[in-house]
Amino acid sequence: MRVSHLLAVGQITRAKEAAADAIAAEPNNPLSYHALARVLLAQADVPGAIAALEQSIALAPDWAAGWSLYATALFRAGRFAAAEKAVLEALRNEPDEAGYFTQYGRILAYCSKKEKALELARRALELDPDDEGAHQLFAALLHEVSPSKWQLSEEVARRAVGLNPDDPDGYAILGAILLTQRRYDEAESMFRTALEQDPHHALAIEGLAQLVMRQHLIYRPFLGYALVMRRLGTPTQMLVVLSLWVMVSLLRATILSAEPGATILVAAYLAFALYTWFAEPVMRAILRRKYHWL
Repeated sequence: MRVSHLLAVGQITRAKEAAADAIAAEPNNPLSYHALARVLLAQADVPGAIAALEQSIALAPDWAAGWSLYATALFRAGRFAAAEKAVLEALRNEPDEAGYFTQYGRILAYCSKKEKALELARRALELDPDDEGAHQLFAALLHEVSPSKWQLSEEVARRAVGLNPDDPDGYAILGAILLTQRRYDEAESMFRTALEQDPHHALAIEGLAQLVMRQHLIYRPFLGYALVMRRLGTPTQMLVVLSLWVMVSLLRATILSAEPGATILVAAYLAFALYTWFAEPVMRAILRRKYHWL
């Protein structure tokens, strides 16, 4: 389909125009709305993608691929229960599609249902032994659920890398497994490869930070806090800063109203708030100091 080609070469605007033209020509074709949803997801217009997919599903309620992409859009919107229901509909229509088991497993893993997610990844591998995503998911989850089985986790992660050496996720997952075994040079090599392919790869950056913290205790409080803030996201960071200001204000109005306690408290709060906003660049600076290739 023309839209798929345009997306593949990065022509997102033209892809959106092509999808709109397809809908105008065939307003009852679910494929056209599905294609539009893919474009909208590429543009991070998740609500628009959900609306387009709901039209696609209304036209083809038994089309598994439509339900699968709908689950992806719902997941990106943070509607995890609805995403689970959508991927179950995909599986109801195509119960032997390994990719849907992998997708379901990723949703459950994100929701901390790791044991069930691991079983879904195992089922996906039974259906398709060459499913790269299932290998990645199985390796990562097995390492979390059963750390003692790290050798099997490593084996499966290496298989994932072998299936697709151009996917940074595989290298980052393998690096995380090697890191826990104190094989620091190998872990660094995996994280480096992942970041060469994707300079903003979150798991690889976090892996390097964990590696520095293990080798240099002096950086541990700075990098540890930066990782926590990175996982929380900007809205939650703002909530943390505002909540702490409320606590500081209460303390200044009660037990720490006298000087120099009030001034010290405000100074400490300002330092905390400042580092919260600049934790990410500080972490990057520390990592670049250790890894000049970053």
